[in-house]
Amino acid sequence: MKRVINFGSLVGFLAVTTFVVFHILVIAIAAVWSISGLLGFGNVEVIILSVIIGIPGLHAAFKVTVLAFAAETDPENN
Repeated sequence: MKRVINFGSLVGFLAVTTFVVFHILVIAIAAVWSISGLLGFGNVEVIILSVIIGIPGLHAAFKVTVLAFAAETDPENN
């Protein structure tokens, strides 16, 4: 089937992606801040923890972007 790509579907895709990715980012930052504060990490440990939490967060953001595009441009949804 052919995807429906118009102004409305692109605005919906951008809105959903922005909303969900922003929440993923806030949760990742809060997790790094709280874990590093609780355990008293230094700069190096915070960077390592940020990488450990950030890579799955980036993967989740990518998957959300792909799924939002698929959902918003699906012909059955328009």
